This record gives sequence, structure tokens and C-alpha cells, in this order.
Amino acid sequence: MIGRYAFLFGAGIWLFGALIHWVAPLLGADWYAFLHSPKWVVDSARNHTWQAPLGAVVIGSLMLTCALYALAGAGMILCIPLRKTALVIISTIAIGRGLLPVPWLISTPERLSSFDIIGSLIWLLAGLSLLLGTISRWAFLGSADQTSNF
Repeated sequence: MIGRYAFLFGAGIWLFGALIHWVAPLLGADWYAFLHSPKWVVDSARNHTWQAPLGAVVIGSLMLTCALYALAGAGMILCIPLRKTALVIISTIAIGRGLLPVPWLISTPERLSSFDIIGSLIWLLAGLSLLLGTISRWAFLGSADQTSNF
């Protein structure tokens, strides 16, 4: 049961991430700056060029894909390709991204802002929730009978 809840928690994080990326083009350059987007992305939003909105849509779509795999792991989506493989890859990437600032925290903590640390913790939580769900529901994820009693 904990695996399902872990997947649902992760799906919520991924869906929220998709949403904040998709609304960025509507809210403008200040929103990109608030999200600590690279300077060239903020400049693109200010100049109304295609890079910032396209990037936001692509990243939001990737996060939606992660959410769909998390929902598949929870048994809420029954037919999705390469479920086990994708969940392992997604959780590994998210955990890696979550741990990315650790060397900077040790060597040059002044380089990191609160936003960087909180963002990394969210990535880490998303990755760990998918990892926990994947480990606890490994047998379900590989079964041919994927019906769920959720």
C-alpha cells in the first residue's frame, strides 16, 4: 500500500512542476526570473522570442510524462510502455538532480540560494518517492495482469 501512496505523492510533485512551467509563458519574464531560470530564458521572455515558451512547454511535458509513469506505478494507468525501466530512469535522474548541490554545500555554500536548496529537496523527494514505489511494487510493475484494487 505504501508504494501506491509514494507513487501518488511523486505524481503530485511532477504535476505541480508541469503546471508551474506551463503557466510561465502566461505570467511573463518576472515569473521566469522568480523560478531562477537562466538569464537567456528571462531575456527571451522579455523580448517575446520563442525559446522561453517552447522550453517551458517541453519541460512541462517531460514532467507530465513523469507524472503519468508515477500514476502507472500506482496502478491508475494500466497500459504504458517500459514502465519498470522508465520508473528506474526517472527516479535515478531525479535523485541525482536532488543531490546535485551537495558538493557546493560542502565547498562553497555561499553559491547556493534557499531557492536552489528547496528546489533540490523537491527533486530528491520526487525521485525517492518513485524509487520507494518502484521497489515496493516491483512485482506488480512486471505483472501481465495489471488490474488495480486501489
